[in-house]
Amino acid sequence: REGDRITFSVADSCGVCPECTLHKLPQKCVSLMKYGHTSVHDGVGLNGTYATHVLVRRGTHVVQLPPSLSSRIAAPANCALATVVNSLDMARLPRFGSNNSAVVQGAGLLGIYAVAWLKKRVGMDHVFCVDRNPERLLTAERFGAIPLLVEGTEEEEELQAAERAKQIRSWCPRGVDVVVEMSGVRSVLSEGVSLLRHGGHYAFCGMVHPDSQLSTLTGETIIRKCLTIRGVHNYTPWNLTEGVQFLNEYRDGLPWESVISPSSYTLDRIDDAFTEAFSGNHCRVVVDCRVP
Repeated sequence: REGDRITFSVADSCGVCPECTLHKLPQKCVSLMKYGHTSVHDGVGLNGTYATHVLVRRGTHVVQLPPSLSSRIAAPANCALATVVNSLDMARLPRFGSNNSAVVQGAGLLGIYAVAWLKKRVGMDHVFCVDRNPERLLTAERFGAIPLLVEGTEEEEELQAAERAKQIRSWCPRGVDVVVEMSGVRSVLSEGVSLLRHGGHYAFCGMVHPDSQLSTLTGETIIRKCLTIRGVHNYTPWNLTEGVQFLNEYRDGLPWESVISPSSYTLDRIDDAFTEAFSGNHCRVVVDCRVP
């Protein structure tokens, strides 16, 4: 109804093509339209979100926000948290053996959300988070991570990786059950594979760019360790619903405000918001697009 607070899927899909129905990949619909990715001149109307108004097309998945959940906390559900929910879909994680430990590569917003999801929704005991930014790792720790700081030069990286592996295997001698790549850096792949147990699961989520050739992986390693590797891009409508439910369920139990800027910028100050974002002080900077 008019006046309801909502969030909506970034992807508008047809609902009838094979991707939407058979393959359960509506974000890969043959007639996909993505809000904020399409020119206003293409006939899709006002689809950008740095604006006072947006035209939500008929058929777009919409989630009503609970009154108990603030708009500031709910905003990154689309698309950061929903993408995490997709990448760590519990039905896709290892079906046999334990699901009790994970390594999250990267402590950006998706990495921190991944820590929260693995700890609270999956129920893992040991969730390690690896990053070069000590402040981000402190935030990840508040969400339940065991932080592992990457320091030094590239030449020292091999020794550091060995030390990290030693720390992780002191908790998980056979290796971890799940590794999720949220860093966008291809050099982390060899370490991720080496940390997985036999039959482990590796989710690729961050390397959505051309400089991501998997030259460090061999088929032999994947086969001998019986690994599952899953690539994840965007999310499905039900992932967004799950993400909003998760935020609301743990609205008082996790420090959601710590990953966003303490102040909100009005739309006429969007240049200041971008300056703040480029500083790297916050995982996300809040822009309030409401008409004053």
